[in-house]
Amino acid sequence: MDDIGSAAVQYLAGLAPVTSLLGSFPASDPVAANAGLPWIFLNDLLVTMEGSSQAAIVCSPAGSMQVAPMLSTARYPRLSVAMYVDPLRDSSRNIIETSGATILRGQKLSAYLHSHLQRTDPDIQVWGDMVTISCQLLAGGEFLPVPDGDGLQRKEVFYGLEVTGWTDVTIP
Repeated sequence: MDDIGSAAVQYLAGLAPVTSLLGSFPASDPVAANAGLPWIFLNDLLVTMEGSSQAAIVCSPAGSMQVAPMLSTARYPRLSVAMYVDPLRDSSRNIIETSGATILRGQKLSAYLHSHLQRTDPDIQVWGDMVTISCQLLAGGEFLPVPDGDGLQRKEVFYGLEVTGWTDVTIP
């Protein structure tokens, strides 16, 4: 059964406008199953960003935003989405763009993510095996340099969701 973080990873991995802005594992990755997968992670950033000139996303559960009604399957989880953007670099890994240009690339990623996460209609969406009813931005952030990140920028935002039921059934 998915939690909100793993469900969001599965949902976002299926969105070409989002994945086209991210780094991906090379065909030569030691884990053959990783080859070509976009850098969308659950809970932890699992690549070294510094020197990559790429972007990555980390989705994590972040508690809940309200109490569920009694005798209901509704839940109200919070989702953390952290975005990382490494500046463009030359072949010697020297930074070749301003921090402002790196942030602009990050803002483009953030806008695409938001356009797919923020819900403006009442239609349900299935993320992984989780049925989502709504998704709303709770708190935005700003891109800030990662300490000791050699120019790496990071932004974290939080979304509140309403979910109900699951597509799989667990029988004890």
